[in-house]
Amino acid sequence: VDRWAPPGWEGDDPCAWPGVECGVKMEGMLMPTETAFVKTVTVSGVCAAAEDKGLECVLPPSIGKLDLTERLYLAGNAFVGWIPAEISGMVSLKALYLNANSITGPIPASIGMLKKLEKLHLNSNYLTGNIPKELGSAAALQQLELQKNELDGTIPSTLGHLSHLVNLDLHGNRLVGYIPEELGSLSHLHRIDLHGNLLGGEMPPEMFGRHMQSLMKVDLSSNSLTGGIPYEVCHLQRLVQFRVDDNDLDPPLVSCEAPHGHHSDIENRHACREQLRDFCVNMPPFGLHDEL
Repeated sequence: VDRWAPPGWEGDDPCAWPGVECGVKMEGMLMPTETAFVKTVTVSGVCAAAEDKGLECVLPPSIGKLDLTERLYLAGNAFVGWIPAEISGMVSLKALYLNANSITGPIPASIGMLKKLEKLHLNSNYLTGNIPKELGSAAALQQLELQKNELDGTIPSTLGHLSHLVNLDLHGNRLVGYIPEELGSLSHLHRIDLHGNLLGGEMPPEMFGRHMQSLMKVDLSSNSLTGGIPYEVCHLQRLVQFRVDDNDLDPPLVSCEAPHGHHSDIENRHACREQLRDFCVNMPPFGLHDEL
């Protein structure tokens, strides 16, 4: 608290501080008593206050002591330094927003120990190193946003274990290797964005099977992908965006972009199907007229 001290954080009762929401837990068996705990933290201006005190604005290892905190919204605060491995102590955490800071260093593998974590937003920082395979153990994840960092290495196949994942955004990094076919297990996925990396190899057909009917947006552009576009893409009935431009793909090539804005899914879906029609009816083994 001494390091952060955003405006209004005064006094000894955190539940009275702006941006802090508390909950109540019952302790004791025979004569239970109510005890308040910090449930949600949503603050801005943290680092400006720290700088005024001549302090470096970092996430302290003691953050792991917030074992009952469920949501931590610290986006856009200009935090520096590394994410402490001790963050794994926040075992009740459901949402972690550290995006749009100046955080460096690796993503701690210990985040994979957060079994209740649903939303992980670490985008728009300066994170380096590999995406830890241990993230595949954070089984409740629905949103994984790691875009616009300096991550390298390959996409771990263990991300295919995240059966509740809806959004996967890794764009604007330095990722190499193949797109793992295990991502085709993410049957609840709505959006996948891998554009602007150094990915190679062929697109795995498993990503576009009939079981991927929730998939709406696919952006694999600006990589070094080879081979052809899998005809399985024609099975995706809800597509509103499909981008694979700026790769080394074999013809025929096809793409579709949401022409009606981001809030017109029905119109965009129809437009996408029209743009894919010629591609799909000519693909083997016999054309996919029934899909369109």
